[in-house]
Amino acid sequence: MFVLQVIGIVIFVYGLLSLIQDITNEITYKRISHNMKIVMFAKGLEKNLEQFMIELYQMKKVNAYRQLVIIDLEEEDDISKIKTRLFNNEINAQVYNKENGKGYIKNLLQNENISFL
Repeated sequence: MFVLQVIGIVIFVYGLLSLIQDITNEITYKRISHNMKIVMFAKGLEKNLEQFMIELYQMKKVNAYRQLVIIDLEEEDDISKIKTRLFNNEINAQVYNKENGKGYIKNLLQNENISFL
């Protein structure tokens, strides 16, 4: 009987510590990820758009980013079609082609108020 009580206490303490760790992580990472801007470079985006949208939707569900910018490096991809598909799936993202993406990155790097991790 004593062994069962010890096992029960160990499980209770482990569960309590795990709960405290989860709450601490949630508070800490929510604060960090709330201001995060993600800039992604993609190639052949139209070919893998379905899987890409699933991944972006999962990131959105956990509030992993505030702003998402996608720069498509393929010249032949239809950016307007990609934007429409992302918008229809409620993924808030800015999509640029290669030329507009170069300008966006140039302006981003010249901004002194931005820090890079």
